[in-house]
Amino acid sequence: MEDNNPVIVEKVGYLEDDQGNPSSMRMMSAIALLASLIFGLLTILHPVASEGVNGLYITISFLLAAFAPKALQKFAESKFPPK
Repeated sequence: MEDNNPVIVEKVGYLEDDQGNPSSMRMMSAIALLASLIFGLLTILHPVASEGVNGLYITISFLLAAFAPKALQKFAESKFPPK
């Protein structure tokens, strides 16, 4: 006999992991990405900041902070799966 019960699947939000748990890593990545965009715009638009390279270094640092930890987490989870 067939089971005709529909399966209800809840969508997880952007700030939640695959199991629906809140993910502080995703929140940190989103904040760092937003900060890199703001610093990048300030570096381009501000006349004093556009003369030096410090704004570029800060922007690249925030971009690394946005993407590197999440990539490292995915690598670690694939290499060492939860038990």
